[in-house]
Amino acid sequence: MEIVKVEADNLKGIISKAVEVLKNGGTLIYPTETCYGIGVDATNQKAVDKLYEYKGFRGQKPFSMAVFDRKMAQEYVEINEMADNLYRNYLPGPVTVVSASKGRVAKGVESQWGSVGIRIPDHKIPIEIVKAYGKPITATSANVSYKPVPYSIEQYLRLTPKKSLEYIDLIIDAGELPKNVPSTVLDTTMNSLQVLREGKLEFENAIKKSKLFKTEVTKNTDETIRFGEEVGKIFFDKHTNGPLIFALSGELGAGKTQFTKGVGNLLGVEDVVNSPTYTIINEYQYQESGTPRTLAHMDTWRISNANEFERAGLQEYLEKSDIVVIEWADKYYNELEKLVKEYDGEIVKVNFKYLDQETREISVYETK
Repeated sequence: MEIVKVEADNLKGIISKAVEVLKNGGTLIYPTETCYGIGVDATNQKAVDKLYEYKGFRGQKPFSMAVFDRKMAQEYVEINEMADNLYRNYLPGPVTVVSASKGRVAKGVESQWGSVGIRIPDHKIPIEIVKAYGKPITATSANVSYKPVPYSIEQYLRLTPKKSLEYIDLIIDAGELPKNVPSTVLDTTMNSLQVLREGKLEFENAIKKSKLFKTEVTKNTDETIRFGEEVGKIFFDKHTNGPLIFALSGELGAGKTQFTKGVGNLLGVEDVVNSPTYTIINEYQYQESGTPRTLAHMDTWRISNANEFERAGLQEYLEKSDIVVIEWADKYYNELEKLVKEYDGEIVKVNFKYLDQETREISVYETK
């Protein structure tokens, strides 16, 4: 393992070293605008398999990859209208655009659903590496699974197990990086810009008409879970009849699932509460005064239109006056509001906002 510090006059040599490592199927640590990332040739199956070994358990979660411009991205993915808008307006920058794959990258970069996440980093070093190499490289944070995201090489070396460091061939040390918000992932294979824009507007209008009940700043997962418990208790105690819906809005990774875990904890749910992105609705059983009840946890992200939303099965839980938590509720807020009104239910609107990498502001609005 070689560590090279970035100086004013050695960038060209660093890029050459990085290209050699990639050509040989090796692994490098490099700086980005969000954190230190880890890169291998995204078209080299052996290199990607080795990266999975390094990372440790991550299920079937694929690695994103970095390219240097839209034209290069188009060699590997289908760019639809929504993706094109994102490339033109938000890249380079901390956004990962997920599009349908053309089948030219390794498994593990291409997901099991045939999609690939593309990044164009807003940082000179990864851009120059990809340009010089001529192929995409993986763009995932350098930490092994369940370790903190690294913002300095000193932190990375301190927290990474020695056995894991054996996988690394080159570390590019650009000093301590700003603690910026992680990349936002936008899946363009399932959504249209119009749906996202209109839904967000409807949710924001609903918030404006509601009274702000409580705002909390949380600095870690446990605090977000505890706030979910606290908010859940307040509204359970106030609620009398009909379904109670927690409508959550906020960027990917802002804490929506952790908040839901808090609601589940309060109800006495024993199962692990996970994001239902690919199942649309997860249900969890609990007891209320000896009576079996259900907590429904819904995620609308992969629902592509209003008809799909209405057929997703939400009515089943509204009919039983269940507790329902909905992530990305803003996408179809107008349809949600109409449905809930039919069943004489109440909606608690919860908005999540990133303040920095570790901190988010959670605002809760009254049901009326």
